Amino acid sequence: MLRRLCYLLAAASLSVSAEPDFIIHNAAITDFDGESYSAIAVTRDTISAIGDSEGLLALRDHDTQIIDARGRRLIPGLNDSHLHVVRGGRFYNLETRWDGIDSLEEGLALIREQAARTPEGQWVRVIGGWTPFQFRERRMPTVAELNEAAPDTPVFVLFLYSGGLLNEAGMQALGIDANSEAPAGSRFERDSDGRPTGVLVADPNPAVLYQTIARLPPMNAEQQLSSTRHFYRHLLSLGVTSAVDAGGGGHSFPEDYAATAELAARGELSLRVSAYLFPQEPGRELQQFTDWMNRFDADMHLTDDGSYVIEGGGELLVWSASDYENFTAERPELAARAEQELDAVVRLHVRNGWPFRIHATYDESISLMLDVLEAIDDDMPLASVRWAFDHAETISDANLARVKALGGGIAVQGRMAFAGEYFVERYGAEQARRSPPLRRMLDLEIPVALGTDGTRVASFNPWDAYYWAVTGRSLGGLLLYDEDNILDRLTALRLFTQGSAWLSGDEARKGALEVGMLADLAVLDRDILAIDAEELRATQATLTLVGGKVVYSSGELVPATGALPPALPAWSPVNFQ
Repeated sequence: MLRRLCYLLAAASLSVSAEPDFIIHNAAITDFDGESYSAIAVTRDTISAIGDSEGLLALRDHDTQIIDARGRRLIPGLNDSHLHVVRGGRFYNLETRWDGIDSLEEGLALIREQAARTPEGQWVRVIGGWTPFQFRERRMPTVAELNEAAPDTPVFVLFLYSGGLLNEAGMQALGIDANSEAPAGSRFERDSDGRPTGVLVADPNPAVLYQTIARLPPMNAEQQLSSTRHFYRHLLSLGVTSAVDAGGGGHSFPEDYAATAELAARGELSLRVSAYLFPQEPGRELQQFTDWMNRFDADMHLTDDGSYVIEGGGELLVWSASDYENFTAERPELAARAEQELDAVVRLHVRNGWPFRIHATYDESISLMLDVLEAIDDDMPLASVRWAFDHAETISDANLARVKALGGGIAVQGRMAFAGEYFVERYGAEQARRSPPLRRMLDLEIPVALGTDGTRVASFNPWDAYYWAVTGRSLGGLLLYDEDNILDRLTALRLFTQGSAWLSGDEARKGALEVGMLADLAVLDRDILAIDAEELRATQATLTLVGGKVVYSSGELVPATGALPPALPAWSPVNFQ
């Protein structure tokens, strides 16, 4: 609360007589009330005026930079409310991405090309962000195809958290043979002789997939810094200016946050990161959160400008109270100790004023969790902290009402864009029509934030999630929703900006085109409010500003942003895209 008050006071103190540093004119601007404008002025790091081009251009002086948007759409910078952004940065330079390609043939060609330049001891890795239904072939690759593409180089392909594929060289590198056993809840597919085939199955627990990723060679500190720079630049080129980081498995704080922390300390962090902390050791969650709370305050700025913040706990609070988003397997039951452990950790958060978020896919899990939250609310009001469920694909109307009564929010992502076909196959088209019930959430006036769940489950491309929300279709073209569960384009944009700002407690300072808000802005290469829906996924930014500073330019409106140094290691796929 104190942080938001400080921002409001700072905005109020902005001199109305100060000449703008920037004026962007001849733009297509629509605020969330549906009002249209053509120009916006920025003074220091803040939006200082919004209106028509003629009126705002009259405010300029000889030092004001004038940018002609050439009729382009200008939006608040996107804020991905559920992006594993810090972990994504750690691995980006090593990953061959299949995001957005339309054929398996092309995907296998990318593996073949990367294998040819990958040195001995290293891997080709495709770590999520794709669905077989995006391919013309509409199928998964086979192990035989991976063996043909990379006969001598280890390859691992992750599909969501449902399964994975290892080629023969990969199995040899990991020592997987007929005697190998997968972790409980996962399994190796085996041939008629009992030998692993290279297919890894989460049934439903993805432990075998986490385990495999953890065994792949890591990058050193210099390479991770390069990787994080390149990943954040890519996000800026998509119009993303903020991310609410959801932690992640195999990703320890503060050790694995070193690259982002170093960029922040140098003043080189190009987008805003609000970090939720995710405990790594089952059974020790309470102790780990206690240690963090003794070290940090919630809303603690790790940079003077507030670009890197410790936000709270989650998306996982306790391992026992976590289900899995694997629609290719049966719904998991929560552990018997889940209620007791969740109760202790949530009470700790409320007592210390820490916001929290809880991963929950299924209504059955949410029912149990709400029983715990309601009991806590009787003793200590949950509304004293900001809290939310993540995902909530099958949440019922009854449980939505309970979330509303407790003052919670919901962070939704475009996971059904990647797994909708599998969901329909298991649970049916009728259940899919309300999974998740986007419109019902909004009708109840529950705070809703939109995000991607990139990088391992879904793509980090926000326009994939936006496309899903406004068309109701998977990336394979399957119509999942009726009109009453599809968002109009302005509403979807609001959830990806203002809605996400609620989740990080920033709604008073960013997420809308209003005077006094931070000048986190993106000028897009197409009009997302007017173009054919099938063009949405290819949207790029031509210009991105964070705090009134140009952090990305394609070169169309102002000189192009300087190129980053080549990605490290030198054989990184990023250098050959």
